[in-house]
Amino acid sequence: MVTQHRAAVSAEVDDLLVSDHMLTDPYPVYARLRQAGEPLWSEAWRAWVVSRYDDVAASLQDERLSNEHRQELLFSGLTDDERTRLEPLRHYFGEKDIIGSDPPDHVWMRAIVQKTFTPRVVESLTDRIRGVTLDAVRAAINSSPPFDFVRHVAHPVPVTVIAELLGAPVEARPLFRRWSAEILGFQGTGRTSFDLASTAQTSLLEMFAFMSTLVDERKVAPRDDLITALAAAESDSRRLSRDQLLATCNTLLTAGHETTTNLIGNLLHLLLRDPTVWDRMREDRSLIASAIEEALRFDAPKQRNFRRVREAHQFSGSDFAEGEMVFQLIGSANRDPDAFRDPDTFDLTRGRSNHLALGKGIHFCLGAALARLEARIVLETLLDEVPGIRLESTDFTWQQRVQFRGPGELWLNRDP
Repeated sequence: MVTQHRAAVSAEVDDLLVSDHMLTDPYPVYARLRQAGEPLWSEAWRAWVVSRYDDVAASLQDERLSNEHRQELLFSGLTDDERTRLEPLRHYFGEKDIIGSDPPDHVWMRAIVQKTFTPRVVESLTDRIRGVTLDAVRAAINSSPPFDFVRHVAHPVPVTVIAELLGAPVEARPLFRRWSAEILGFQGTGRTSFDLASTAQTSLLEMFAFMSTLVDERKVAPRDDLITALAAAESDSRRLSRDQLLATCNTLLTAGHETTTNLIGNLLHLLLRDPTVWDRMREDRSLIASAIEEALRFDAPKQRNFRRVREAHQFSGSDFAEGEMVFQLIGSANRDPDAFRDPDTFDLTRGRSNHLALGKGIHFCLGAALARLEARIVLETLLDEVPGIRLESTDFTWQQRVQFRGPGELWLNRDP
């Protein structure tokens, strides 16, 4: 008989994985996980935990780990009645889209939207993004001081940009913000909660009804937007079904702004928590690109990814069974001392590194160039409009989603 190797997380660390420490400062917990030197099984998460840089990078490219049907694992802790009542949500999360698919489907699904995010197309958006950002920053600084940077800038700018790319009308953008927040309120916790899932289901169905109407309109009157491209793909019987199309719209909306919102919020926090760092940025704007990359590494906007084991296999000495969930701790990998010098220091001059904040392999973030551009424009606009900006308080609340990391609010003021 062959004995499977399944090293487990200690009871103490397992308790920490479902504690508030994972919201406020997960990095000491990550360090303890990395010390094991191998993937560990967590009873608290009911999943494998991969924490070392080399293992996370390898697992992100491992075809034996699947993105398909992984969301169903989030519903496994519900009662039969709750699962029945959440059938619409489970159905749509079970649909293939540009993230929730494996090759060969992933290849053609990604190709449908990839041309919208090429470097040339993204760069052509510069003036529009600058205009949206300038309006948001000026509205924020003209409001009663201090102002919440997340609510006024970091959140609305990326939501507006992705909504425009999709082709949503201006008046619908507040709805997009609410739908996205409520859907991610369930997805981002990593915990099974019927109440959160029910709220997410309501928002998802509202958004899908809205988007379905837009798709039908684009088939009659095409425009130069993503909805039109998706509508055309649906018309090709070999391509998207309506449910897959709508699932893709959900992914584009939520993933299209969540990473950027958190990146911008984390970036400002890291630059302003030490006034000398912000002063250095004011004096030398050539550091902006390096600051963005270091913020991505130091406080990864998406802290963990998850995959479903497609087929049983041994990974880095541990035996993964078919159907199990694997959490890839991107935030931990980016602080691995075996991969980065002095990893717990925010180094403004580190430059672009091999961080995993935007993924690796075939699922590398489609909107990486767009996220970097938006972050750069926000920084440039702040330096132009309010160079004397500062943190009103170093005490703030992190968003309550363990899968992501970013300030829930960030109150800023300007020097008199």
